[in-house]
Amino acid sequence: MKRIYLVGLGPGDPQALTLRSLQTLEKVKKVYIRTHRHPGVSMLDRHNIDYKSLDFFYRKSATFEETYRKIAFFVINAALQHGEVAYAVPGSPFFAEKTVELILKKSALAGISCRALPAVSFVEAVSAELGLPREKELVVHDALEPDKLLDNPDKHLLIIQAYNRQIASRVKLQLATLYPEEHRVTVVRGAGLAAQKKMVTVPLYELDRLSFIDHLTTIYVPPIASYGIADLQQVMRMLRSEDGCPWDRQQDHHSLKPYLLEEAYEVIGAIDSGDNGDLCEELGDLLLQVVFHCQIANENQAFAFHDIVASITEKLVRRHPHVFGQGDAKTADEVVRTWQQIKKDEKKDRKSLFTLENYLPSLLRAQKLQRQASGVGFDWPDAQGAWDKLAEELKELKDAYKEQDGAKIKEELGDLLFAAVNVARFLDVDAEQALAAATNKFFTRLRHVENRARDEGGEIAEYSLSKLDEWWNEAKKRLNG
Repeated sequence: MKRIYLVGLGPGDPQALTLRSLQTLEKVKKVYIRTHRHPGVSMLDRHNIDYKSLDFFYRKSATFEETYRKIAFFVINAALQHGEVAYAVPGSPFFAEKTVELILKKSALAGISCRALPAVSFVEAVSAELGLPREKELVVHDALEPDKLLDNPDKHLLIIQAYNRQIASRVKLQLATLYPEEHRVTVVRGAGLAAQKKMVTVPLYELDRLSFIDHLTTIYVPPIASYGIADLQQVMRMLRSEDGCPWDRQQDHHSLKPYLLEEAYEVIGAIDSGDNGDLCEELGDLLLQVVFHCQIANENQAFAFHDIVASITEKLVRRHPHVFGQGDAKTADEVVRTWQQIKKDEKKDRKSLFTLENYLPSLLRAQKLQRQASGVGFDWPDAQGAWDKLAEELKELKDAYKEQDGAKIKEELGDLLFAAVNVARFLDVDAEQALAAATNKFFTRLRHVENRARDEGGEIAEYSLSKLDEWWNEAKKRLNG
């Protein structure tokens, strides 16, 4: 049976190498180490263990990803050739070691078994130096994967693989998009070593100015957020428990519908106000509704919060092949066409491509149905067709009015509104928001007229229409149209 022993050299101190690992390295004839640039390698020299360093792959490869891939295939091929090999890495093989991940993934396909010999990882060494809290509050990320560094602002963050100041600079720039530039971070070099250990705390903006940053460096970033999404879920579980809130325990999906709608509209109101503080608060209220519904569903064994996160994430990845796959869409219009085609493919098993979502306000419902029709090619070639249809519906409404046919008037008015929504779509205007803005404008002008009437000592109803029009035109000028 062909086998690869995956050996951890420990965080740095040569004495951290376990006795079992040392015995294995002495027994196996073919020993490979990912890098010679690790203090633990001196223990192999001390025991006259013959080994081959794979540092040359770093010099031959353009990226770290390519380096790790080549090292993994080299070790697998060595096992196929020699039958039994040992592969030693810094720290513990099961902790933040990309080459080991690749070996474990590919070795089974090649008929090779792997046996891991764990060691103390850098996490234990750094945690001991910094006195960090329990592991559940600690998150470890790779400096070579900067897109993940902003995921846990409520956790204690350790950043590994900060090999040099250039990588540290990329880490700093990424963190600075969320963390304040004065946020204090601690840089630890050689954690667990008796000598050559360095530990410095600096503001984030000085992170890449430290000259000692190398392959033995770890960056510690304290949390900036008091709570995370898990805390919100825990609070909701508590509110719904027997010892929780009577009102929260009484709610179900149907009773919460008015609050969900109300919170969504309050978010829109905060956006329109331009007040970021209000928007932050209202988005929190809306998120609470999502978590509330998920908790109820979880209690009914229907689904949980992680299910909706997985579902929407999978959908976003699937519908953006130009970002996550082999698709090619360089403009917003091309993205929309791709999105619509994917939606069509997803709905092949449905009886209809179209849905009439009666729970939406009428303008939104019209907009959505028109977009669905347009997505399959049933649409005017340009805005002129929509304009002509609007004029046609206006004429038909006037004709129905002349005939004094109440049912026909109602029908034609609906057609006119539907045609107006179509024009709005071609003009790239949200009809619901446009009507809301017009209503707000009318209200503001109407209040001006009311105040002018009261300034004159009366009420609106006491003045002539011509006087009211005069104040109305005054309002239009004063309130910028």
